[in-house]
Amino acid sequence: MTKRETFDFDLARSKARIRAALDGVITIDAAGVVAEWNPAAERIFGYKADDAVGRSMADLIVPEQLRDQHRAGMRRFLASGEGRVLDQRLEMPAVRADGSEITIELTITSFTAGGEQWFTGWTRDITGIKETELELARSEQRFQAIVEHSSDVITILDGEGNWLYTSQAGSRLTGYQKGHDPEGGILSLLHPDDVPLALEAFQEVVAGTRLPDEPVELRILDVNGSVLFFETVGINMLDNPAVNGVVLHARDITERRSAEQELGLRTNQLAGVLGSIQLGVLVEDENRRLAIANEAFTKLFGSPVPAEELVGLDCQELAEQAKGLFVDPDGFLTGIQDCITRVTPVTEEVVLVDGRVLERDYVPVSSGEGEVAGHIWMYRDVTDRKRAQEEREHLLEAERQARRSIEASQAALEVQNRSLRELDRLKDEVVATVSHELRTPLTSIVSFSELLDDDETGPLTARQHEFVGTIRRNADRLIRVVNDLLLLARLESQTISLEPEPVDLRELAALVVANHAPAAAAKHITLEIDSHDGAPAWADPVRIDQVIGNLVANAVKFTGDGGQVTVRIGADDTWHRIEVTDTGMGIPADELDQLFQRFYRASNARVHMTPGTGLGLAVCHAIVRLHGGQIDVESTEGEGSTFRVLLPAVPGDRSG
Repeated sequence: MTKRETFDFDLARSKARIRAALDGVITIDAAGVVAEWNPAAERIFGYKADDAVGRSMADLIVPEQLRDQHRAGMRRFLASGEGRVLDQRLEMPAVRADGSEITIELTITSFTAGGEQWFTGWTRDITGIKETELELARSEQRFQAIVEHSSDVITILDGEGNWLYTSQAGSRLTGYQKGHDPEGGILSLLHPDDVPLALEAFQEVVAGTRLPDEPVELRILDVNGSVLFFETVGINMLDNPAVNGVVLHARDITERRSAEQELGLRTNQLAGVLGSIQLGVLVEDENRRLAIANEAFTKLFGSPVPAEELVGLDCQELAEQAKGLFVDPDGFLTGIQDCITRVTPVTEEVVLVDGRVLERDYVPVSSGEGEVAGHIWMYRDVTDRKRAQEEREHLLEAERQARRSIEASQAALEVQNRSLRELDRLKDEVVATVSHELRTPLTSIVSFSELLDDDETGPLTARQHEFVGTIRRNADRLIRVVNDLLLLARLESQTISLEPEPVDLRELAALVVANHAPAAAAKHITLEIDSHDGAPAWADPVRIDQVIGNLVANAVKFTGDGGQVTVRIGADDTWHRIEVTDTGMGIPADELDQLFQRFYRASNARVHMTPGTGLGLAVCHAIVRLHGGQIDVESTEGEGSTFRVLLPAVPGDRSG
């Protein structure tokens, strides 16, 4: 083959390759005019070769906003021989014949032929690829937005339990940095006691015996070693090629557990209060499910089931089961339904088939938004009272007959009358005490609250102000009792934290004395303070103020008109000393050792009807003991008392 033939063969082969190329091949001269346009370029840009050859490439495929830049690059290369885009793979926008814009991948080479500069571009349409990449990026962004910003912790483990991935919520809740991989894997973050449970649950998920709606509660140790509670479910996605793992969804329920524990504590405290009274109490929620029942209630009706096991039962069903205990079963059920329907406090009597008579109080519980949030039922056995009343009527009738028939029976009847009056007095005392301490405050609060809640009442009248005062007095009394009980429970269980700081006991006592000066002046009591210089005490000022306040308040309360109360503050190397001395009624000697017990009140205080709950000194005792101190009393009945508080002089000394 001659050179000419060889040249023609190579040229023909090159043209064949260009025509068959899958990439578009475009050749332009130094002026940017198209000299070659292969079939692939026709498919990509929509121009036939006959339409493209001889036209400016910039006008054909370069977007209008880029044409000046394209031409400037051509001129720069021709002038300097430098081309920044030559022999590089570029991604750039291009325009098709129909005006639509596409994205192309372009590689430009330069060559010289016949003394002229030529440029050939190899291009392909990558619009679909770019759209796929964009959709993939969007999908990844959606995944990140959903998973990484989820409030739940999402974790992926392989089939062997190896840790593959945890979402950002894990770092946010536990404090561990993203990608934290401790020795021992994810199990090392669990509370040691929960590891067997976690392993068992994981194996069940892998085996398919634990469903996604069967959560397991696990404890996690955060970066500070604190315990967090997580409710976790697992989904087996080992057969899904996109996941190839077990996906765990964990929700932080620490706050919920704390709330449940707090609710349990409150419920136990309330149950403790209800357990100390003789009334049978049953509390229903808004759905008539039993929320609280005390032991007195179960004893009253002879229930074989303990009170705590009744919680959660349907009260309507319980009433249906219990109706056989009553002389009028239907009337018993109708009475309950009438109370709930009227939603007003009711007091009525019901008679049991065994002859006992029960007095029943119903009090609706308001949610504060005009809706009923529950129902309170209180039962008391008044059989003896009823029998006493019947006996009283019988004896009075006998007395009247005896007066008409035999004058000589007057002495005997007088003895009977005295017995009846004493029985009546005792009855009134019991009824008054129960009404005053429990039923009356509750009924007053509910009744007067409803009056105030009536939108048609308008501005408060003088009588309405009286109602408000009644509500406030009863509510304040109950709140003080409950607050003292709760504080005492926290103090005795040492769940309350002291906040000690240097305290000037003289200044603290002076403030207390100033606060109680008006009450002392009203009884013409001399209230004074006797203090000496000394170093500050290391104590909680709020709690010690409460101790001094209780002692001074008691001294003023139990001291008669014209008496004297003295507060002394002193110190030595061992103790800070607080003494409150009064010239009041004093305390019987045989009762001094019981004085700091909860609910205990001295007998002479009860005789003189001095108000109080018997909790103040118990609170003082608990606060002082929590400070590591001591509290005692010296008293002579009829002459007065001295209460003495000793606090450690050295901070941290709890030897008392």
